[in-house]
Amino acid sequence: MANSNHDHEHDGHAHDGHEHTHDGLPPHSHGEPTGNAIEKIGFTRSQFLRMCLAGVASGAAVPLGAQAQAQAPKASKPRTDSYDDPVAFNGPSAYRRFLQKEGIPVYEGGAIDVNKVELKPWKRVGALGAYIFLEGTAGTVDAWVAEIPPGGETNPERHIFEEQTLVLAGKGRTQVWQGDPSNMLTFEWERGAVFPSPLNTWHRHINTGKDPVRLVAITNAPLLIDMFRHTDFIFDNDYAFPERFDGRKDYFSATPQAFFPTVPRDRSGKTKERGHHSHSLVNFVPNIWKWKLYPAGQGVEDDDNHLAMARNSMACHVEQFPTGTYERCHRHGPGSTIILLDGSGFSMMWPHEIGTTPFKDGKQQQVQLFEWKEGTLVVPPLQWFHQHFNNGKVPARFVKLGGWNNDLYPFTTTLVSDPGRTEIDYPDEDPRVREIFAERLAAAGGQFKMPESVFKRRSG
Repeated sequence: MANSNHDHEHDGHAHDGHEHTHDGLPPHSHGEPTGNAIEKIGFTRSQFLRMCLAGVASGAAVPLGAQAQAQAPKASKPRTDSYDDPVAFNGPSAYRRFLQKEGIPVYEGGAIDVNKVELKPWKRVGALGAYIFLEGTAGTVDAWVAEIPPGGETNPERHIFEEQTLVLAGKGRTQVWQGDPSNMLTFEWERGAVFPSPLNTWHRHINTGKDPVRLVAITNAPLLIDMFRHTDFIFDNDYAFPERFDGRKDYFSATPQAFFPTVPRDRSGKTKERGHHSHSLVNFVPNIWKWKLYPAGQGVEDDDNHLAMARNSMACHVEQFPTGTYERCHRHGPGSTIILLDGSGFSMMWPHEIGTTPFKDGKQQQVQLFEWKEGTLVVPPLQWFHQHFNNGKVPARFVKLGGWNNDLYPFTTTLVSDPGRTEIDYPDEDPRVREIFAERLAAAGGQFKMPESVFKRRSG
């Protein structure tokens, strides 16, 4: 409908159909949407967005003259998408729309077996694949599982989200390069290898064995895709991150560049010393089942080692604790994706809002219990109290790929990074927790190995 000549009121301001300025900002018209204005100067909204993103990636200003359309970057092949058009209220997120177009299964829920998840042809990657997007991620990380047939390889790709991969089965090699493919690095791997795809580097995985290769990886793609809403920027961006990948020949060496031993946390309450776990600065672990671990202090005689890979913001560590024991209850931010490597047991979780003693307070209905074994992938929900129990026959070992409780590269927001590392020490836990573990351990024929001393409060 055409505008009338009468004054009208909008958002508390009087308007007369002419351009206005507010607080010194450039004039704008209230009579037509921004999209129409863009189209009048010769671009669609998607073209305009691609031009802006190209300028961000190159550090250059985006021209708005007559030649601007000719300078717009070409679409990726296969063509990728802007998730800004059409504008719609209360629709699915950009990441959800991206998942729909990937054309492979998406598994949700609380836990899943990565060795048994069903896969479908994944055209973009050139393998069989499936996504895993569990509730505990709070939409900050995802996982994918891919299978490569003997003699097969994935399509080369790059992306500005982080990715950390575990080889579940098979053997092969990965090629990584930045810019000129003649400078690519190649490293061999087999079952148990853990490695990153350095930020925005080209990479592809090749099966060199006689059996299918199965990989599982954790990424922070949901955050990046939702933030920028344009997959050309995510998958077709020329910006290089030299601090993340410098191309040196020993980049994927299994020898750590540096090692930092554990600094114990002060649980006496006398100081606020947070301490930190042992850390290895390394970009390739040849076998996570055999990787050397160090005293952790989260449970009884438990060991771990945190892996600072490719300077990623996502955390990564491997941990092991003995049979007949369990770890202290604790909570933290979302996305800590745990994959069980050895052993069997269970994890207990509940919302922190119901307090530290849910059974004693009659709120046991809100406590969830997840049983696990080799291959189980589970993600504790955002700020839920949780603890892990080993009632199996062998030490329980798991690797955590993803998550945000990174001692080296913390976030400012406490939504994903919790500097408090809130935990419930053994003397303060709900008495029913210990009883449940003892009952399930006895049913499995195990022996309770928690020393009585850990349940006694420390003297001041």
